Amino acid sequence: MTHLQQDQTRPHAETTPFSIEMPHALRLIDTHFGIDRILRDTGRDILKPYYAQSKHGYLRLNSHRGCMHISLNPDGHFDPDGHFTQIREVSDQIRQIGARNILELGSGMGFNALSLADMHQDVRITGLDLLPQHVKTARKAARARSNVSFTQASYEDVPESLYGVDLVFAIETLCYASDPDRAARHIAAALVPGGRFVMYDGFRRPDFDAAPEDVITASRLFEVSMAVTSGFWRCADWEAALERAGLRVLRSQDLTRDSIACMRKYQARAVKLLTTPKYAALRYLMPKYLLGNAIAGLTGPFAIEGTTPNTGRSEASITYNLILAEKPA
Repeated sequence: MTHLQQDQTRPHAETTPFSIEMPHALRLIDTHFGIDRILRDTGRDILKPYYAQSKHGYLRLNSHRGCMHISLNPDGHFDPDGHFTQIREVSDQIRQIGARNILELGSGMGFNALSLADMHQDVRITGLDLLPQHVKTARKAARARSNVSFTQASYEDVPESLYGVDLVFAIETLCYASDPDRAARHIAAALVPGGRFVMYDGFRRPDFDAAPEDVITASRLFEVSMAVTSGFWRCADWEAALERAGLRVLRSQDLTRDSIACMRKYQARAVKLLTTPKYAALRYLMPKYLLGNAIAGLTGPFAIEGTTPNTGRSEASITYNLILAEKPA
């Protein structure tokens, strides 16, 4: 049997059972943490403590290189190379328009900007992040590179000194925006005519409120535990905001299916942490918001797949999408 044939016989992640059934997961969360207590953070700004407490968790469990977004694996089987899927799309856009000056919004610890700097050594890349500790970490990692730099500021108030770029991109960060219209106006202002904008993020489905009650509960736990305390925006919210800012949406693509393998991996880790006796002491020692990642890991597959392991059904409530837009020349 060839390697290709072997891959074809492996079951897609969505056809395999969840690591834990949703009723059991919700009971486990309620017993250990209290669902109502977790949801008290709804609408609160917990971004700074969340990332301060989660930094080492991301480095240890997600990517030692500082990747802070999910892996996309179209074949349904987790591979850390999928962490570069979003970056490859940005790289393709750089080549398509001949971009020479790039701005990343919410650059985190620098994984995306640094990777692109290595791929495009003739391109100037600036990472913008709200949190000083992220900028400090990214600057340290960038010391050996002359074509990348990092600035501390909010993407809802992009400094005018950073305007005039050929491409702006944002990976799993604009979910935290308090006002898509304001952020979109800054994105449009930062771009030169003919420039492009690439966004990857989680979104609420248009029929979010029609999902089963337990799916909505799991989704709210997922959102709040990821510090998206006011809930994900809908994809249409961002498309409309970009259009109002004068950009033209070129592509809006649902990639939820490609996110399943990574989300299932997070769930398996969370189940191990929250149910294995030998980790009991560790659970008590972990900071609140770092431990919140385990809650998000436990509930994420239910948010994107619903109550049964199948994506795309109306009972699911969260999607993962790419939005590509352009500023008219």
